[in-house]
Amino acid sequence: MSLMNEETSHPPRARPDSRNGGAGAGAAGGGNGLADGGSVGGDTAAASPAAAATRHLGEGGLNLKPSGRVSAAPGAAAQPEATVENPVFSCRDVSVFYGAKQALKDITLDVGRRQVLALIGPSGCGKSTFLRCLNRMNDTIPGARVTGCIHLDGHDIHDHALDVAQLRARIGMVFQKPNPFPKSIYDNVAYGPRIHGMARSRAHLDEIVCTSLTRAGLWEEVKDRLSSPGTGLSGGQQQRLCIARTIAVQPEVILMDEPCSALDPIATARIEDLIDELRESYAIVIVTHSMQQAARVSQRTAYFHLGELIEVGETDRLFTNPRHRLTEDYITGRFG
Repeated sequence: MSLMNEETSHPPRARPDSRNGGAGAGAAGGGNGLADGGSVGGDTAAASPAAAATRHLGEGGLNLKPSGRVSAAPGAAAQPEATVENPVFSCRDVSVFYGAKQALKDITLDVGRRQVLALIGPSGCGKSTFLRCLNRMNDTIPGARVTGCIHLDGHDIHDHALDVAQLRARIGMVFQKPNPFPKSIYDNVAYGPRIHGMARSRAHLDEIVCTSLTRAGLWEEVKDRLSSPGTGLSGGQQQRLCIARTIAVQPEVILMDEPCSALDPIATARIEDLIDELRESYAIVIVTHSMQQAARVSQRTAYFHLGELIEVGETDRLFTNPRHRLTEDYITGRFG
C-alpha cells in the first residue's frame, strides 16, 4: 500500500495553567464561600431569604455561602447561558421518556461550534440520555420517546425525510469502553470512508487512514503494523483508534461518553490533549464524571440533576461561582 511517509504527528500540547486545577479552583471557591459566610452584615441577616437570594444574584462574581445560592428551579438562571450564537446544535424543551418514566425534562441547550461542552452530574441524572438524543441513538431503545426540538445546522434531526445513517455520519460517537472492530488497524479506520463512498481510489483511502491516525496521535505508534488487529492495541491506543475511525468520515460533531473512564492517567492525558486539538475543527460534547477533566478540556459546562438541566455556563465561571446551590453542592463534593 502506498501510504504517506511524512511524520506529521504532533506531541501533546501543554495545557494552559488557567485550566489546570480548574475543578480545584471551584472546590476552593465553594470553601471560601463557606468561610466568608460568617462575616455577612446584620442588615443582610435581617432581610428575608428571598431578598437575600436576589441580592446575592445581583452582586455577581462573588462566591457566596451556600445559603446565598438560589434553589435549583428549572429554567431559572440557566436559560440565558444555555444559548450560544450560531450553534451547531440547538435543543429546545427536549424531554425523553422510557415507557412511563421521564428521564429528561424540558432541556434547552445549545452546542457551540469549535468548542467542548462538558456534561456533568451524578449517575443517572440524564447526561448520557441527552447525548444519545443528539444522534438519535435513543431510537434503538424499545419504548423510548423524545419530544421537543433538536436542530443540527438549522435542520430538524427528527424530520422523516432525514437519512439517519447520514445523520450519524455527521455526528461521530466515542463510547466509554473502546470498541475497535475485529479487523486490522487499517481496516478499522478505512471502514467508514469505504461504506460512505468517500475514497476515490486506494491511494486516496490510504491518505484518509494516514491523516486520521495522525490527527488521533496514533500514526507513529502503528505505522509499521497497520495490518495487525486493532484489538491487539493497549486500552488507550484502542480508544485513539476509535477516535481516528470517527474522524475518518469527517463529522461535524463528536460525542464522547466518558471516553477516559477505563483508562490509566497517562492514556487519559493523551486523550485530553487530543480533545483539545480536535476542538479546533469539531464541536465536541463530552460526558464525564471527573470534574477535573471537565475543567481541563471544556469551554462550557452543563450540570444535570434528576433529569433536569440545573445550570450551564462558561466552565471557569461555573466552577468558581456557581449560581445554584445544587451545582455548588456537587462540585464541592457534598453529594454525587
